[in-house]
Amino acid sequence: MRAGLQGRAHAPLLNAATPGHPSRTGQLQAITAALSRAVTRGDVARALVERTLDAVAAQEGALWLVERAGGVARLVHAAGLPEEERARLEILPLERGAGPVSGSMVACEAQYLGSRRELAERFPRARMERLPELALAAVPLEAEGRCLGALALVFHARRHFDEEERIFLAVLARVAAQALARARLYESERAARAEAEGAHRRAAFLGEASALLASSLDWEETLASVARLAVAGVADWCWVELPEGLAGGAPPVVVAHVDPARAELSAAWRRRFPPEPDAPSGAPAVMRTGRSELYPELPASLLDALGRDSDALAADRALETCSAMVVPLSARGRTLGTITLVASRVDRRYGPEDLAMAEELGRRAGVAMDNARLYDEAQRAIRARDDVLAIVSHDLKNPLEAIYLSSALLLRSGAAPRLRRHAETIQRSAARMDRLIRELLDLSSIDAGRLVVEPRPEPLDAVVEEALAGLSPLALERGIALGADTGGAREPVPCDRERILQVLSNLVGNALQFTPRGGHVTVRATLAPTEARVEVRDDGPGIAPAQLRRVFDRYWKSGSRRGSGLGLSIAKGLVEAHGGRIEVESRLGAGSTFRFTLPRR
Repeated sequence: MRAGLQGRAHAPLLNAATPGHPSRTGQLQAITAALSRAVTRGDVARALVERTLDAVAAQEGALWLVERAGGVARLVHAAGLPEEERARLEILPLERGAGPVSGSMVACEAQYLGSRRELAERFPRARMERLPELALAAVPLEAEGRCLGALALVFHARRHFDEEERIFLAVLARVAAQALARARLYESERAARAEAEGAHRRAAFLGEASALLASSLDWEETLASVARLAVAGVADWCWVELPEGLAGGAPPVVVAHVDPARAELSAAWRRRFPPEPDAPSGAPAVMRTGRSELYPELPASLLDALGRDSDALAADRALETCSAMVVPLSARGRTLGTITLVASRVDRRYGPEDLAMAEELGRRAGVAMDNARLYDEAQRAIRARDDVLAIVSHDLKNPLEAIYLSSALLLRSGAAPRLRRHAETIQRSAARMDRLIRELLDLSSIDAGRLVVEPRPEPLDAVVEEALAGLSPLALERGIALGADTGGAREPVPCDRERILQVLSNLVGNALQFTPRGGHVTVRATLAPTEARVEVRDDGPGIAPAQLRRVFDRYWKSGSRRGSGLGLSIAKGLVEAHGGRIEVESRLGAGSTFRFTLPRR
């Protein structure tokens, strides 16, 4: 043994039962019974050391267990050992010659030293200056062909270990080794169960957090909800920092604690001791580097090492921080902020699995935060566009109306043919500009969800005939046969008449534009039990398969198509505002068919 437990001796071991002293067999049975009741390795070590001390009348006893990684043994329990010796012997290297305890574990052989002289001769590196004389027994604990640890007994006097004493300790060591193996198996099973429960708890937390993150586009409220969820399940403290807060000394965006009153303590601590933007650790460092930080334990010595003044240290300790981790809020390769999770309870310590969970939370929260900001920017852009459209439509309405009326007056005045042609061109241009403005306003309303339809029972055949009546002159001008089949749609259908007229105008106008002279455009309307169906069919050139999916995209136009490219997109928005659906079917050289439905209820 190195030092400390390198010897002490006392009275001889009892060889047989005497009045007031049980026999060796009785002692072994009592210790075995105590070991059978021990559950963990710590329980086994405590029962073995303390009962063996009583049985052999030793003054000091201790038990070490070999670490799984090998190379060292760790002190598990000691009795009678001075505190300074306990600290020095916490870890023993497994090296021959380091001391009797280390030697017993390396060779898996018991070491019996009856005096200080014998200790000095066999283990010169071992020192035990605090005792004038001693004796020591170091017995290895072997099970399943390997050494699990060693039991050491120290007597404060010279000692001769006879054969019976050695046999007793050897048998006791075998029983203790079996108890340790059983306890290790129990602890492994319990650790596996705890890990499975922890994994389930972490997965459930991430699931709940994801649902919260997806429930709102108000990122501040969403992050606050996630922080409250965190302190309900995986942390005692939680706060979220943003770069502008760290730079300006502002409080965290979110502060949550299991005890709401303590949240104010955190806020006060932050106001008094704001983090330095260039701090080498904590939220500022994570913000700069994007690398997480894990602090499994935060002892008082670590706080002292930070070099803070007494007031700051007192505030740090008042926060009762035992374990912590800081992870980045990240999205698209950028660090948007940090989340700090702190455990104040002694029984909660963060490990690598917890850090992985927190990092995943940071990624999901960062994406949600980034999406919310993008959505907010898009909404602001849409509002700006709507404002521009409203101003433009208002400011252009009167001039366009004046242009249109002036051109109409010129046409009625019997002007010369050349002047009439110019007036007609002006009138067509004004009408096209007016239509484009109305289309842009409709599209804006559809995007903003402000488009209002007012369904009333309308005979669908009458609506179709009214739409075709307005388009017949255009069909006649282009030499296209425009017909309708509405015999199956005479019953009223709930719809906004003006809006459905607009849909039909857009679809039929589109068909007339692409159908060649001498072609046909047919509108057919039918009624099903739950919906009305309308289709517009032409025998034009058709649409290429690659372009079909883009037909309803705004501003999309085929190579030969004129106009704004908004008509079909607006038709889709109007049909969907009624609760219907619209689709297209087409083949090159075989024409196109546009279909839409309207619910009858």
